[in-house]
Amino acid sequence: MVKFSVFTLAFPGYTAEEAIRTAAKIGYDGVDIRVRHDGHIYIDSSKKERKQLLELANSLGIEFFGIYSYLGRRFTTHDSKEREKVLREAIAHLDLAVDLESVYLRIFPGTSERTKENMDRFVSVCKLVCKEAEDRGLYVGIETHGELVWNGDTCNLVLEEVGSDALRIVYDVGNIFRQGCDPLEELRKIDLSKVIAVQFHDFKREDKAWKSVLLGRGDVPHDPVIEYLKEKKYEGFIVDEYEKWWHPELPDPMEGLPYELNYLKRKFGRA
Repeated sequence: MVKFSVFTLAFPGYTAEEAIRTAAKIGYDGVDIRVRHDGHIYIDSSKKERKQLLELANSLGIEFFGIYSYLGRRFTTHDSKEREKVLREAIAHLDLAVDLESVYLRIFPGTSERTKENMDRFVSVCKLVCKEAEDRGLYVGIETHGELVWNGDTCNLVLEEVGSDALRIVYDVGNIFRQGCDPLEELRKIDLSKVIAVQFHDFKREDKAWKSVLLGRGDVPHDPVIEYLKEKKYEGFIVDEYEKWWHPELPDPMEGLPYELNYLKRKFGRA
């Protein structure tokens, strides 16, 4: 059975504790916590802070599923010393995931340039990060974002090239659509056992720009993807990627998120 999580990008202005309490109150099974200097936690957080957050989540019956980092963009650097620094940061993120009893570390696929050289460097660093993840019993989830891993074929390429059982795909339905691809057709190309999470958010075209809207009110074709996941008895994470942090025009989380969770549960037959 799928589990429903919310990315804490939904909670700008909230403390980590407030975000966790709100997500639990609304009814999510878990949270994917935003790890950045301006996020809800960072790798410089103390062991005490991590323990307190985990105890709070446990007391509320909610879990940390994903550690949502912004690693990946620098995996393609030419500078060997910079790559070493990136690896140390990745290890620190994995240790944070261990402390919060999370399942996977989310990373972005690097650069804006689609070149073989960038993919080779990205794969090289991914191999090192995945080895560290294997040692900790964690997964690494590459989100279909950016220019290196953006459709079914590139997902399969990086999975094959890295060759680690720890590597998984975080499938962003909306971003696949924005790339001009059919989200269902691209998903069909990937072994679903390699997809750890499927992200849902919606937007529509207005004045040649994409406007973020509530699920079901935009142009993203979610229904075929959901029906396929149900047909295949997918049991990974369903992520509500409510981008309030970047799109203040979205309703307040206490208004928008109950609607979105109900929408997702209804579509997946868990309402």
